[in-house]
Amino acid sequence: MRTLKHLLSPFKFGKMEVRNRIEVPPMLSCLSTPDGYVTRDLIEFYKAFAKGGAGIVTVGDTAIDAEYARGHFAQMQLGDDSVITGLNELVEAVERYGAKISIEINHSGRLVSHRMLKGKSPIGPSPIISAREEIAALMEGRKKVPVIEMNQDMIDQVIEGFANACQRCLLAGFEMVMIHGGHGQLINQFTSPSSNRRKDQYGGSLENRARFALEVLTAIRKKVGNRLTIEYRISADELIPDGMHEEETIEFIKIIEDKIDLVHASLGVVSDPKYAPYMAQPTYFPYQYNVKRAEKIKKAVKIPVTCVGSIMDLEMADKIIADGKADIVAMGRAQLADPEIINKTLRGETEEVRPCTRCGTCGSSRVTDSYKIRCAVNPIIGREIEFAKIEPAVKKKKIVIVGGGPAGLEAAIIASSRGHNVTLFEKQNQLGGNLLAAAAHSFKPDMKRYLSWLIKKAQNSKATIRLSSEATADVIKALKPDTLILALGSEPLIPKIPGINKNNVVTAKDIAMGLTKTGKKAIVVGAGLTGCEIALEIALQGSRVKIIDLICEQEIAKDTNLTNRMYLRELLNRNHIEIITEVKLEEINKNGVLIIDKNRNKLQISADTIVLASGAMPLSQRAKKLSKLAPETYIIGDCYKTRNLMGAIHDAFNVAVEI
Repeated sequence: MRTLKHLLSPFKFGKMEVRNRIEVPPMLSCLSTPDGYVTRDLIEFYKAFAKGGAGIVTVGDTAIDAEYARGHFAQMQLGDDSVITGLNELVEAVERYGAKISIEINHSGRLVSHRMLKGKSPIGPSPIISAREEIAALMEGRKKVPVIEMNQDMIDQVIEGFANACQRCLLAGFEMVMIHGGHGQLINQFTSPSSNRRKDQYGGSLENRARFALEVLTAIRKKVGNRLTIEYRISADELIPDGMHEEETIEFIKIIEDKIDLVHASLGVVSDPKYAPYMAQPTYFPYQYNVKRAEKIKKAVKIPVTCVGSIMDLEMADKIIADGKADIVAMGRAQLADPEIINKTLRGETEEVRPCTRCGTCGSSRVTDSYKIRCAVNPIIGREIEFAKIEPAVKKKKIVIVGGGPAGLEAAIIASSRGHNVTLFEKQNQLGGNLLAAAAHSFKPDMKRYLSWLIKKAQNSKATIRLSSEATADVIKALKPDTLILALGSEPLIPKIPGINKNNVVTAKDIAMGLTKTGKKAIVVGAGLTGCEIALEIALQGSRVKIIDLICEQEIAKDTNLTNRMYLRELLNRNHIEIITEVKLEEINKNGVLIIDKNRNKLQISADTIVLASGAMPLSQRAKKLSKLAPETYIIGDCYKTRNLMGAIHDAFNVAVEI
């Protein structure tokens, strides 16, 4: 293992010195009050990262005012002096543990939700509706909300709002702020030619498009001087065809660099869902996806650079610093999955670090809907007060867990750690349940890492694990458990269709587990996440693939979040996978399938192999038969209701901490 001496070395920039080069980047938490004030939940959330050893902890997406700048409910705001008291409490809580605290300051401009504005229109440099709003209006069946072009008074008011917000942060005790100039937010809307079509001094040339950002920074410096260290967040490349790209971004940074102390090089925009996945890359992306762009910026400018984007462990981060590609490394999701990643590594407990799966649960649609932040693999995130300490059991119980999938494993880990006598039964010869198939995909290394960690954690716990052992009613009765936890999982749903039992029919699980292979041409039945992922895997192995489903176009892979869905669709397109929607599978025959479209037209599609990905059936009936065998019984995970990994892990955790 690397010594991490580069990553863990102190670093000076602006007026600050931080204890190491690790930053918690701004992440939307929705833990403030609905009107944007600090809460105890929010304080404990950020405090956990400071306790975990981070050098800089950045409070995410805080609007300059409560009325026109907030993109969603439960978003922090800096609109008047009444916020200072809560902010000061937050600063003190974080800095008590040796970290420096920063706060991201933003105005969402045309991206402010119509729900926030209560019938009013959002503002922007030009009256151009974002792609995000175009899609949202279509999906919600409503009219598109127009954008008001900002006049000079509006511009001046927003500039003053940024300066006043920074002054309030200074009064609250912050030494550092982050100005959000990327991701399609208001400042970026001015700098980008895709959203700025103005003909005055704020539009046209790069110098003109940079004017608003420069005036914001100048006003901030005039208000607070050099008493605040400023990090400027930017999209190194917007990626949209008519947006700002790398070379122009570098020229822009040169225009503003004497006003800032640090540049935070991110990627993509939230204003167009097609490019949103590049901001927080899903599991389908390679690691360290944006580092090369940060390196290019670092070589071209005089100020330090922060890089961010799928940097998933400290060894990756240390090498980035050692190779001179960046000065600070921002790790968001890795620290959400395990806020103690730094402390555990320093103690030599790297195998104890809980890996992130890059599933996107922590962001995407949860935040759009103003849900509080959660992590699929770390049930404590956003609930730090409730689970400040997992208490030992008041009464030690004999617990039998049936099922060695993720829910069963998590329950065994937590229950045994609290002192219960736990025995887990798994009828197969290996642990993992249905997660084994999900983790087997060549493009999901994160899930593989997590499953390996989860299994090892269970094996190293005090729970007794019995593989190749079916927990029959007689077996359970003989053990006389006080508590029975049923985590039997689910099984593939097999539709009742003529030809379903033919030799050319296999399940997605069989393919994923390597139990069988497809021919040169395959048809996948089912356009949910499982169907789309197995289709991609088959295509990567060299087969020609089509997906068929009764659902409409908008519902493809709807059982994952929007960010994952958008990029998965892009991967399917790249690999020439055709998706045929709104068709019914009539029969399977030796030459392929017969389908019927919505106009009742019949069509034969040829294929060598038919892959079933039609959903899963909870093993709830079997669970009910076993449920009377103990005084206290819980049904968790997929056998309660088929969901994603978060459902299984959180079910198990919530039960195991209460027994």
